Amino acid sequence: MYQGRGTALGSFMCGLLYLLKDQSLLSSPRLPIRTYSGKLADRSRWWAFKPRVGDIVVSTPPKSGTTWTQGILALVISGDPLVDADVARKSPWLDISVPDGDALLQGLEAQQHRRHIKTHTPLDGIPIWKELKYISVYRHPIDVHFSFRKHVVNMKEDVLRECFPDSISEGFRIFLEGEHQDGASLSSIVDHYKSAIKLETNTNLLLLHYADMLEDLSGAFQKIAMHVGIQHSEAVEKSLIQAATFSNMKANADRFAVSAKQGFWKEDTSFFDSATSNKWHGQLAQADLAAYDDRMSELLSVDERRWLEWGTAA
Repeated sequence: MYQGRGTALGSFMCGLLYLLKDQSLLSSPRLPIRTYSGKLADRSRWWAFKPRVGDIVVSTPPKSGTTWTQGILALVISGDPLVDADVARKSPWLDISVPDGDALLQGLEAQQHRRHIKTHTPLDGIPIWKELKYISVYRHPIDVHFSFRKHVVNMKEDVLRECFPDSISEGFRIFLEGEHQDGASLSSIVDHYKSAIKLETNTNLLLLHYADMLEDLSGAFQKIAMHVGIQHSEAVEKSLIQAATFSNMKANADRFAVSAKQGFWKEDTSFFDSATSNKWHGQLAQADLAAYDDRMSELLSVDERRWLEWGTAA
């Protein structure tokens, strides 16, 4: 395991041990078995990516705890509660479709510490190397939808508005009936979840639920640290867990929010909304909820649905 002490020396030694690992130990990956389409992602980027032993891939549906998990990883890897996570640059969305994709890959190549990246592509749509670590986080689908609505409103650019019209009921209908990857339709969330279920027996995949992270952040933090093989002293770990709270990340959005201080958001702090569940209360009619129940019954078994919605607290 990598040993971190929350000091410059500890971080340096972690980085040195990481770089000394023989990259020839990488085996051939399990190739993608499904192709996903969308405007925001370029899946070909994976074939230009040069993985290293120990790289960490955070693969989640949008608005399910992705940035929170990336922030925790930044804390775990650095051992520094004051770390500038700068996730857009240091833990980039690998397959986002952007003009400067080559610069993104070059930035990753230049990193000399333990690397972590994110993607919203389901696990059956990306290569899986057994020497890498994967983390997937899920959240109640309706909470994802309402969180995404606020996310779009906070953007300065007009992005994905077709998925989130002013009418809440119409937007919810699009969420239920659509099959779009961008904007997180219900079917896209379920596809992602099913891809993780199929891979769950792999020891290099950790499944987390947003509700469980809210209920027991300390436990979630320790699971992530153990999964990626990094340990800290009890005192350092305590300070890191405090820094990993949602309230601290919101208060320090300049260090933890995606694209912070770059003028992408109307308010950086609003990137972190409320970290609450049951966002639909008072927002949806009974007919909307009945349509959701019918659709979920088509897509998932009772047990699968229970965990996707509520985690281990179900």
